Amino acid sequence: MRPFPSDTELAERFAPYLRQQRGERSMIREGVRLLAQELGIPERVAMTELLARDIWPERFSRCRGAFSAQALSALLSTRVLLAGCGGLGGHAAALLARMGVGSLVLCDPDRFEESNLNRQLFCTEQALGRFKAEVCREGVLSIASYMDVEARTVALDEDNLPQMLEGVDVVMDCLDSIARKKMLEEAANRVGVPCVQGSVARNEGLALFDGSGDMPFSLAYPGEDAGNREGAPMNTHVLTVAGTACLMASLLMRRLCRNKNDDGKLFHLDLSIPELETLTVLPRR
Repeated sequence: MRPFPSDTELAERFAPYLRQQRGERSMIREGVRLLAQELGIPERVAMTELLARDIWPERFSRCRGAFSAQALSALLSTRVLLAGCGGLGGHAAALLARMGVGSLVLCDPDRFEESNLNRQLFCTEQALGRFKAEVCREGVLSIASYMDVEARTVALDEDNLPQMLEGVDVVMDCLDSIARKKMLEEAANRVGVPCVQGSVARNEGLALFDGSGDMPFSLAYPGEDAGNREGAPMNTHVLTVAGTACLMASLLMRRLCRNKNDDGKLFHLDLSIPELETLTVLPRR
């Protein structure tokens, strides 16, 4: 791998691709691609090197002020396991791609059905009958082609979870089966991978990111009969899933980019009012 160019070399060699406005520098997509090719590195690595020199990829230039170059670099180096690519998962995947997360593992065994058209972001009439994970991967790469995105069209189980969690920094739990949510939560806790969790039903959504292990999301579901059973239809709409996915992504951003700890807080979105509540829950004894 060639050494990274100095500021002078960048200014001369990549002048057509550099932008400067009010003292803020950025590089457009074509320049990032060329730089990565010349150095023999992935584009997201080239982006982190540019950010270290306060040169923002143009695609993220409007994020200045919302978070730092260091925070964006952290996102570009983050690998997320996204469990479930339907309502919550599709919206979460698109948000993560636009936020700057560098790597996704998408897991969902299901195919799109007509009843998914009311709420699932990547479900189109043309996508009906196709695997959700594969369509989601195509959609994510159409947003951010530099990302490392795997699509796995299998259901999570006790046998494949250890391999799924290997090398993962964070889990986004967008499953709708209570049994599988509990299984994923327990497996992630065992290996120390933090888990952002969400759930929706009708007009209401829940989101939690508790890394302490003292407040498992499964406490919200004392049993299968209290919520969605395996294979049960999901009755909700796009506003609920999109709003809850935004909550989940926001919790991830707060932890990774602002070092904010939301342990012990359960966020409840009720769009029938509308209202967002923050519930403080005492840890288990």
